[in-house]
Amino acid sequence: MLPSAKWCAGAISWFAVALLLASCGKKDLSPPAVNASPHEKLELVVTPEGDEGVYAVTVSAQYGNLSKDCSNIDYRYGLGGNIDYPKGNVAISWNKGTFEIYRDYYEPRVTCSWKLLGVDITIHALNGRHASTGISQRDFQAGFQWEVKCIFGRSDVDSCFPLSASREHMPGIHVAIRVK
Repeated sequence: MLPSAKWCAGAISWFAVALLLASCGKKDLSPPAVNASPHEKLELVVTPEGDEGVYAVTVSAQYGNLSKDCSNIDYRYGLGGNIDYPKGNVAISWNKGTFEIYRDYYEPRVTCSWKLLGVDITIHALNGRHASTGISQRDFQAGFQWEVKCIFGRSDVDSCFPLSASREHMPGIHVAIRVK
C-alpha cells in the first residue's frame, strides 16, 4: 500500500471514529415541568359550517425547542445528519366553544426552554374521516382569522385548504378559525 493511501485511510478512520463519538453523547430532550400558573392565554375558536355537533373538532398544541444546542444530532444518519429536536404535543380540551392555549404552558428553563411551535386542528366527519390544518407560531396571535375548506374525499389523509375560487367546486365544508 502506498504511503499516501495509508495516510488517507488513517484520516478517514479517525474521522469516522470522531463522528461516532460525537453522536454518542445524548442530551435530555424531556419536557420541562408544566407551568402551575400560566398567564399567556389565547383562545382558539373553530367553527365548522352546518349543524352544531355534526363535525367534532380536536386541537393539539406542539411545544418544543428548535435550537441545535438543545438537540441531539446523529451524524451517522445519511450524509447531512439528522437533528432530533425536543418537542411534544399537548391535547387541548374544549371549553364553551373555545380551546384555551397557553404560550407559557411549560416552566421556563435557564437553557433550552420550550415554547409554542404551532397548533394542529383536526375536523372529524361522521363517516370516520378527518381533515387537518395548522397554525404556525408566527401566525398564532390574537386577531388572527382564517377561513378554510376541509375536503373529506380520500380514505387516508384529508386536508383543509385556504379558500380559493379553484376549490369552490370541490365537496367539503367551510371552517372559520379565529384566535382571540
